[in-house]
Amino acid sequence: FGLPTVLKRGSSQASPSAALADTFEMEGSPSTVGSPNAVRPRGRCLPCRVRSRVLGWIVVIVVLAVALLGIWVSFGWFSASSALPASLASAHAEDCLRRPGFALRVAFVGNSFTYYNDLPHLVQGLLARSLTGNATSVQVGACLHGGQSLDSIWTKGARQSDEEKIGGHDMFPTVRALLSNPCGWDAVVLQDHSLGPALPDSRAEGLDVLAEHYEPLLRQNAGVSPPPLVVLYQTWGYREPQKGLDLGELHKQFDTLTWKLEQGYGSYAEELRRGGLEVAVAPAGQAFKRVHDRSPDLWWQLYQSDNKHPTALGSYLNGAHLATAVVEHPRFRDLFGAGLKLQTSWPADVRPYGDNAPPSDKDLQRVLAIAGPIELR
Repeated sequence: FGLPTVLKRGSSQASPSAALADTFEMEGSPSTVGSPNAVRPRGRCLPCRVRSRVLGWIVVIVVLAVALLGIWVSFGWFSASSALPASLASAHAEDCLRRPGFALRVAFVGNSFTYYNDLPHLVQGLLARSLTGNATSVQVGACLHGGQSLDSIWTKGARQSDEEKIGGHDMFPTVRALLSNPCGWDAVVLQDHSLGPALPDSRAEGLDVLAEHYEPLLRQNAGVSPPPLVVLYQTWGYREPQKGLDLGELHKQFDTLTWKLEQGYGSYAEELRRGGLEVAVAPAGQAFKRVHDRSPDLWWQLYQSDNKHPTALGSYLNGAHLATAVVEHPRFRDLFGAGLKLQTSWPADVRPYGDNAPPSDKDLQRVLAIAGPIELR
């Protein structure tokens, strides 16, 4: 920053007067001030150089502050939705404790299988229409990133563009920011990669990240007691065989993959319970299997053209099972005296993925009659 040197080179000590003389050191031989032979000082006046030093340090402080803020944001220690310091989190949480008029809070961590057809707000609506107890509303938050696993989304956080898929709001930048929100959560939905729990290596990776990163934050729940109910969103096999997957005979790949996913999510449930958490599994994969076995033509309509992702019809079936996992848990039964109230019409405030047309009421009735929460028991 061009800060002046006070001590002369080659000298270990200098008096204030010597330092001042050094500040006004002349080029050429010394001369008497005011002499005709006097030359112009090489440096600026002392006040000017002191001011330059102060400005230099201000620049250093500003640069360091910006760098620290960037690190803070990247690790999820700050977000627009979770901006309170940890020291204030417990005090702020007191305002979120249950009382007449409180909001039921549900968080979602996952990828495109969750953001297709805005599943978080679809579930929000299903739960809100069924409330009969002290809760008057349902709030949701999400950390979603297409193509990611529970492990990679922990590292990468949400993808900003994916927020548009859930209505442009309620997205948190990182899993840490989501699960550390000062108000805590009543339920947290976890969804791994569509193959992750089915394959040995990625299943082991999922178990490790749950134990190391997710469980501590879930148990803490931002100081709000008790920890949230963890709802595992068990996904399904692909509609058509995928090349390169060693999942048995190709014509049985849907059955094989769905069965292995069920096993994998069962392992996740065991790990979370060992960690002291309450767990429910939303059996969306089993629901797809039920439709596959009983109505192949309707099963075909559960998939997008990529043979993986759910259509709005598939998401409604999944949302019904996710909402049921919350409604029927003993912790929340007093809030839903009449159980889940399923409407056989697509909600007007939820946009299907890609602006596709919503499913017909008739198809919703058919799919729920075959594989809805009641029929699947």
